Amino acid sequence: MKEQLVRLLQLQQCDAKVKELEAEVARLPAKLDPMRRDLARLEAMLATEQAEHDRTLDLGRQQEGALEREHESLKQARMKLQATKNGKEYNAASREVEYKRKSVSDREADLRKIGEVLTEAQAKLEAHTKDVESLRGHVAEEEAAIGGQLDLAKAKLAEAVVARDAARGPVTASWLKTYDALSTKKGFAVASVVGGVCQGCHMALPPQLNNVLARMESIETCPRCSRLVYRQELLETALAELQAAEGGAPAAADATPAEPAPSGDA
Repeated sequence: MKEQLVRLLQLQQCDAKVKELEAEVARLPAKLDPMRRDLARLEAMLATEQAEHDRTLDLGRQQEGALEREHESLKQARMKLQATKNGKEYNAASREVEYKRKSVSDREADLRKIGEVLTEAQAKLEAHTKDVESLRGHVAEEEAAIGGQLDLAKAKLAEAVVARDAARGPVTASWLKTYDALSTKKGFAVASVVGGVCQGCHMALPPQLNNVLARMESIETCPRCSRLVYRQELLETALAELQAAEGGAPAAADATPAEPAPSGDA
């Protein structure tokens, strides 16, 4: 039974590694999300500014066309003034020329304002375009870097899955079924006992059960969380010896995954 318990502990270590790498594979692409959101925000702002700039540019063209018409109208008014034959006609033509001259002046003032707005808008557009291009380049660099990390994590995950599958082989079918059921329901199946306390549910075990665990003649379960339990200090040597015999790197005997203390039944 001691060997089966050690095998189950090895399997749990492999499972924990697989879960860790699966989490990393899922987490890495999401690291770029904040940067991509910033880029999308800047691109939207730039598109809005560009659209406003284009509208102002169109307005400027319209004003230029109107100014040309105003100049032509002023020219016609001046010709009319020159052709007047009496004082009444002259006064009327003079008023028309003055009105047209003011229209031209007002239109030119509007064009100057539009030109100032366009100059300021163009400067902002150029600055924000540089910001967007810089961030795009940074995102591309990060995508390449994270892509490399992701490929490495996927390769490690594939190796870990192979190791986990290999670790399942030596486990007796009945214990494997129990292990799988507990892992699915509880998150992990095998919990160490330290100082008489189950590290799966953080409850003290009955003294008699702690004594049974000391003999390592059977695989016992925690009365509260139903996980398979073992005395950590008693299994360290057995686990190290088995891993050394199989050419694996020694690992800590406590393979109980970190988990917050449960508020109810663990």
